[in-house]
Amino acid sequence: MIVGIICSAVAGAFISVQAAVNAKMNVYLGAWATTVLVFIVGLLGSLVPLVLFGGNLQGLFDISPIYALGGLLGVGVVFCVMRSIQLLGPTLSVSIILVSQLIWALGVDLTGAFGMPQLSLSPGQVIGLMVLLLGVIVFKQSQATALQQESSKEATSR
Repeated sequence: MIVGIICSAVAGAFISVQAAVNAKMNVYLGAWATTVLVFIVGLLGSLVPLVLFGGNLQGLFDISPIYALGGLLGVGVVFCVMRSIQLLGPTLSVSIILVSQLIWALGVDLTGAFGMPQLSLSPGQVIGLMVLLLGVIVFKQSQATALQQESSKEATSR
């Protein structure tokens, strides 16, 4: 379990840093060129451990074609995260992404989608989701207040 927790924490760090880097690259390259570059570098980076540690590429013929959509979903992830960070800033964007991920993951758990074990909804899950949603709303409100105060200070100092 500890390895899963560590991997989750590292993935969260990677996603946040990648999103900020991609948003900056987008300024110079544009959204689609950045997305292509991210996936080319990712492909090359994935080939190294595949060669070193091996993998079952023959298994490609055993899976349902629907699972190949994961790559297309990845394109959507890179593009949407990049744009949301440009439009909302990193912290608010990641907050909303986390809420969305939790809602969709809960949907997968509740339906047993994609062959995952089907779980029941507990009151604690509902409360946790509501707390997270409330946290994003409070965060956004405090961020808006801080930006207004900053704008007021700049206007009075001129």
